[in-house]
Amino acid sequence: MTETGRFSKAKNDPNSSTISLVASALQVACREVDDPNARLNGDDVSGQQPYNPVREELLDAMNSATGDAPENNVTANYSGSTCTDSVASEGNQNNFGLDEKCLAAGKDSGTLDNNPKENKDESENSPFEVVRTAVSNTDDASIPSMTFRTHILGVFFVCLISFVNQFYWERDNPIALNLLIVQLLCYPMGVGLAWVLPKRTLSFFGYRWTMNPGPFTIKEHVLISLMANASAFMALTVDVFAVLRLYYNPSFPLWTALLLLLSGQLFAYSLAGLTRTLLVIPAPMIWPSSLINASLFRTFHESPLFGNALTENEESASRPSGFNSDATERHATGKSAMKQQLQKARVYFTNMSRTRFFWVCFACSFAWYFVPGYFVQVLSTVSVICLIAPNNHLANMLGDGKQGLGLLAFSLDWSVFSNAFLNSPIATPFWAACNLFIGFVLVFWIALPIAYFNDLWGSARLPLYSAKVYTLNGTEYNIARIMRSGVFNEEAYNEYSPLRMALEFSWVYGIGFAALMSILVHIILYNGKEIISRVRETKAKHDDIHGKLMLQYPPVRAWWYLVMLIASCATGISVGIGAQIGVPWWGYMLSFAIAIVLVVPVGIIQAISNRQPALSIVAELLSGIVLQGIPTGYSILKLYGHGSLAQALSYSQDMKLAHYMKIPPRQVLLYQGIGIVISVIVQTCLFFWLIDHIPHMCRAEGYPWVCRSTNLVYSASVIWNLIGPLKVFGEGSPYSPLLWGFLFGLVLPVPVFLLQRRFPKITWLKHVYIPVILSGIVGLPPMPPIDFPMWFLFGFIFNFIIHRYWNPWWQKYNFTLSAGLDSGLALSGIFQFMVLAQNGLKLNWWGNQIDRQCPLSSKPWIT
Repeated sequence: MTETGRFSKAKNDPNSSTISLVASALQVACREVDDPNARLNGDDVSGQQPYNPVREELLDAMNSATGDAPENNVTANYSGSTCTDSVASEGNQNNFGLDEKCLAAGKDSGTLDNNPKENKDESENSPFEVVRTAVSNTDDASIPSMTFRTHILGVFFVCLISFVNQFYWERDNPIALNLLIVQLLCYPMGVGLAWVLPKRTLSFFGYRWTMNPGPFTIKEHVLISLMANASAFMALTVDVFAVLRLYYNPSFPLWTALLLLLSGQLFAYSLAGLTRTLLVIPAPMIWPSSLINASLFRTFHESPLFGNALTENEESASRPSGFNSDATERHATGKSAMKQQLQKARVYFTNMSRTRFFWVCFACSFAWYFVPGYFVQVLSTVSVICLIAPNNHLANMLGDGKQGLGLLAFSLDWSVFSNAFLNSPIATPFWAACNLFIGFVLVFWIALPIAYFNDLWGSARLPLYSAKVYTLNGTEYNIARIMRSGVFNEEAYNEYSPLRMALEFSWVYGIGFAALMSILVHIILYNGKEIISRVRETKAKHDDIHGKLMLQYPPVRAWWYLVMLIASCATGISVGIGAQIGVPWWGYMLSFAIAIVLVVPVGIIQAISNRQPALSIVAELLSGIVLQGIPTGYSILKLYGHGSLAQALSYSQDMKLAHYMKIPPRQVLLYQGIGIVISVIVQTCLFFWLIDHIPHMCRAEGYPWVCRSTNLVYSASVIWNLIGPLKVFGEGSPYSPLLWGFLFGLVLPVPVFLLQRRFPKITWLKHVYIPVILSGIVGLPPMPPIDFPMWFLFGFIFNFIIHRYWNPWWQKYNFTLSAGLDSGLALSGIFQFMVLAQNGLKLNWWGNQIDRQCPLSSKPWIT
């Protein structure tokens, strides 16, 4: 069967699960566009075209979903001619395994049998196969997008995501609601509003409008999601003001934080807008992660089966091997009642609609979190070794899941499994989870205890695991002893003590150096030729079908973004200097320059390879050199330098999603801008309110409000800006060997690349990814050690065992399960805080005395 035939069957057959199932879009997109080796530059040993999981596994998934047997010769109809996707004897092959002759026609580069009624020239499609599989090449400009429902749900989700993410960010096990959660929650709410809102047309000063223009549309869904996603990562930048308020200036005013944070976010958004002609509009700038979301949007709105029970064929396929309801009923005699009930429950949960399954998961998660979150808080981290030997120092250090190695520790708290540091284990491809866990085991469970108990760099005189900074004798570093008038004093520093860090904390920087270089080398080896060719193609393939369809909508003028850029920079400098933060005007200009210079090259890398180089260490190193002695300089450079760069690329990715979904650009600007303003106000005000109303905020005594990330930012400001990298990592420092991480990062990806080229048929070798292995350790600290094994365990169960042996169930419910558990936990935690904790309703008993499991784990091995 041809590709066109498969797509036609998937669309017209009501029993097909290719497009109707959420996971059919998400699983293919997550596994394939994120596959680090999806574009190996080289030929197979058999002489065939390069291995490409984006193409091969996508077609395999479609074959299995439609019941077709895999074919060795896959053909597609391109502009009336047949192009064979097998071994090509003539013509050049592009990076997606398609004959260049099939793409040479420019605008007539390919077609899939989409909706011919909506597209006059259905032969025109994207020149890239991975885009064609996920994005429609049609548009209907009459579809409502900016409606009353969009306003209401957009503001609701912005406030919800902003509040929840900031609220949990300061807790011991933070969680984060993201775009996927919004997509899943927004759809049933939008459909519900379409049912209940009145359809009567109203008139307001001559403008006629209605609350309910009809069915909930895909463009409304996209706009709401983009508006909410503008607040998804704001908590990271709020940390810089938390540090100023808690450690450097207790009287730091709320209005200053609001204006600085707003200027930083608008500066990032203006960068994304000014670079849209380079990073968003060109067809070669694919932004693979956006394809996942585009697939899910289409799954909701183009599938007749969403929210319904499985069809008869799907129900049969979803049962485990050997399971048959009729046979079960006939042979029930002799079986225990328990087995019969289990089988009935299995049938019930197999036939349940996704909407009902979501609410079941939501209710269970909401109710269960009262157990580890309120009634028996020790269940959040159960340290088995500590329970066996609570007074043994070594056992405490090995078994503590918070401040030790976390060996044999487990948790019954979903916020440990799905945390803000690693995100949901269900949404992470299993190959990536394996890479991350390998790095964790090698460094944290093997290398760290060996080095620590052998007193490497005097580390045994400090705690095993901590994000704090210490003196030579192991006491917490008192920055007031080395500061005069708010800046570093050399003489006072020499009289006090050099800075020391816990061993794992110091390793984080060395591994971070290696991770930065390794991802750059990896991108050059695996994606270098493709990036060069895409950049060269940018002008030629600027006007693909998606760009042409967007021409019917009024564009956003470049000078709008330029005015926003100038205004945000001027606001940041004037407010910062007026508030006497301590950073000179050229420090702000340096921060702006870092983001402006790097946004295009880093954006091109991410748009093509789906990987963003970890440039935070570069920004920290630069700020430590030029702003040494000014600790507040770290906050400013973090906000306007690295923070704005990361946010700008996030906004660019959202703009690309809007481009794929044919959302009018001016509507995108309006909704994202409103989302930014609302999220800044909600998150900043919430954090300042928490500081004023929670005793011992960001201290161990204030559990669960321990602010792991905020304390890490404070320690980093001391290391990089107050004392400076030349003293901490320079000659004579025990941490100077960590600078070799730059060299190791350059070398490590090369042998793996050569082995993959030499043995292309070894499946597991194709998924070894050095940057991912290294990046998993960079989050330790601030992440609690127990989070890693629990996260991997849940991912192994669902993304390996259930995915392999009960795949139809996995396809239908896997991501819905994650969304339901995350949402239920989030609202349960807020309810417990607002209704119980704020009214003094606390339970003081041994089940809530979490610090008594491992009382000796925080003490140094050598005292």
